[in-house]
Amino acid sequence: MHRLRVVAAGIVVAAVAVLASSVPASAHDELLSSSPSAGERLPSAPQEISLRFSADVMDVGAEVIVADGDGTDWVAADPVVASGTVSVYLADGMPVAGYEIRWRVVSVDGHPISGVIPFTVGDAAPLERAAVSAAPSPQAVPASTDGAGIPRVVVIAAIGAGLALAVFVAVSFLLRRRGARGDQS
Repeated sequence: MHRLRVVAAGIVVAAVAVLASSVPASAHDELLSSSPSAGERLPSAPQEISLRFSADVMDVGAEVIVADGDGTDWVAADPVVASGTVSVYLADGMPVAGYEIRWRVVSVDGHPISGVIPFTVGDAAPLERAAVSAAPSPQAVPASTDGAGIPRVVVIAAIGAGLALAVFVAVSFLLRRRGARGDQS
């Protein structure tokens, strides 16, 4: 009966260790709004593009391109990141045309996020994107992996199993040692 209690205690300790070591999944930051907004038709070219995110994004790796149909980038300065907003100034002389804001930032959890926002200046036709290859991008790693492609659940389960094994070995060692002392008396 004593051995059953020890095994039960070991299982409880292992379960607590697994639950205590699990980390809740954190969602990536997301774009809340942009100026101009997706599909917006502006009467004249904007002087600045602004992107507002659900949380502060990292200064490192922020990239914004405002491209026309020829691929010309109209961004005139490096992005400014402040309080969850990324802004860039645009060059003068943007013609009446369709444009895309292509942005990429590093989420507060360290993962890159990106997107495309189309807008139009004047009476021009919206910018049409060419068909994109179906090949997966390097950023297409699911949020539930640790970067090496191993699901977080598997890593947590392996850590829990290792802790359970360590507790079992320690308890077994202590019981054998106690039993050896009892036999010598």
